[in-house]
Amino acid sequence: MHLTDKNKMLMNWPERMFIHSPVRVLVQRRHARRWIQIAGASRLDRTLEIGCGLGRGAEIALRRLGVQKMFAFDLEESLVRRATGRIPGDLAGRLSYFVGDAQDFPFRDSFFDGVINYGIIHHVLDWRRCVAEIARVLKPGGLFYFEEIYPPLYANRLMRRLVRHPAEDRFDGIEFIAALDRDRIRLLPGVKEDSRFGIVGVARKETDAPDRTPEAHAKC
Repeated sequence: MHLTDKNKMLMNWPERMFIHSPVRVLVQRRHARRWIQIAGASRLDRTLEIGCGLGRGAEIALRRLGVQKMFAFDLEESLVRRATGRIPGDLAGRLSYFVGDAQDFPFRDSFFDGVINYGIIHHVLDWRRCVAEIARVLKPGGLFYFEEIYPPLYANRLMRRLVRHPAEDRFDGIEFIAALDRDRIRLLPGVKEDSRFGIVGVARKETDAPDRTPEAHAKC
């Protein structure tokens, strides 16, 4: 990753190689199977994916998770252009890409039935604001499908030489789950919390959860 002039994180070349690889698609399919095992079959009329890359994860969600309409964004305009140019014909009209910031979603409160995160939040500088935005746009009862990794996996001596991530205010499993709980997004039964390296799971926004703005979680 490297910093842009707006102090946001973009991928470096090793990460680009990974998201372009068939291995990443296999991993995303595996996560989708795990999500279905946890949450069961669902119908999600409107769903948001944060950090869409080339769009392969969005396509998997449309075909496997019961998503009817997908909005997906990435910080990098070049990736969004490529993803838009390769939308399969059978998904035309159901999939929309745009350039966006994971710290500020351009949607009204309680707009989505689901939000999908294939390992993006640990890249976000103000990751708490990102979690708050996810909570804000999810409908009460909406589902948050996520994969996340923790510093022992991406910030060890080897990985620091290959990929660059934000170095300050990173989260482990306890802090990540606490941030979800603070915004009343609760893990579903069947999610394993004990890994040092990461987590794959599904959480649900409480049905009586009030709307909350990201400003409520701004750090002092």
